[in-house]
Amino acid sequence: MPELPEVEHSRRDLERWIRRATIVATKGEGKFALPSLRGRRIETVERRGKWIRIVLSDATLLFNHHGMTGEWKRSDEPLRWERASLVVEKNGKRTRVAYVDPRKFGRLVVAREDIPSWSALGPDPLEHGIDAKALADKLARRRKRSIKEALMDQSVLAGVGNIQATEALWKARIDPRSPAGALAKKHVTAVIKGLRWTIARTLDDLDVGFVIYGHKGEPCPRCKTTLVRIVLGGRTTTFCPGCQERLRARP
Repeated sequence: MPELPEVEHSRRDLERWIRRATIVATKGEGKFALPSLRGRRIETVERRGKWIRIVLSDATLLFNHHGMTGEWKRSDEPLRWERASLVVEKNGKRTRVAYVDPRKFGRLVVAREDIPSWSALGPDPLEHGIDAKALADKLARRRKRSIKEALMDQSVLAGVGNIQATEALWKARIDPRSPAGALAKKHVTAVIKGLRWTIARTLDDLDVGFVIYGHKGEPCPRCKTTLVRIVLGGRTTTFCPGCQERLRARP
């Protein structure tokens, strides 16, 4: 599933392609149907977590979530698995962008005000930074949940998904099964550093590859212990039992 870095790359592409352009035509099918937005200018292309928000000149808002397999592509011709498209014009030049989504788990929503899915999101690590005290307070309120599950809660930090949480906890040397309420100040600091590291690393190069995610059975890059995979909260989790400490709940 696309997470913060992938969606940020998508936002940057859209910003280059369509910002300050005027919509000439829209097309969409089924759940991806779009109303006529002809004549509206695209003012900004924003992102919070895994959501993109396109703000139009008449204050109409177009929200997009990539789901499992969604992405935006620039193409003059219809693409395989294309679900919706926008044709825009700027300085006499037309550009066509298509929303492609093989599994159709993504969303396109046109609204006049922020939708609940956007408003309920926590701070975005890239846009707002990560406040150590605020994060510690949120983790303490989820003290019985695992740290991995808590980090993936979009009301805690927007955009952190399975991959980024897995990589960040490895960098922080914390076992993903540790209760969220077991983290001391130094552990929260380590998690924040881990998140900044993995997000920056992926933003720099989407093809960089993951350090431990998807590498079950291979030696840990840090201590050479065999990496293992478990299921937490219905999601697979890879970690190193040798150098990721399992914290215990504090009384």
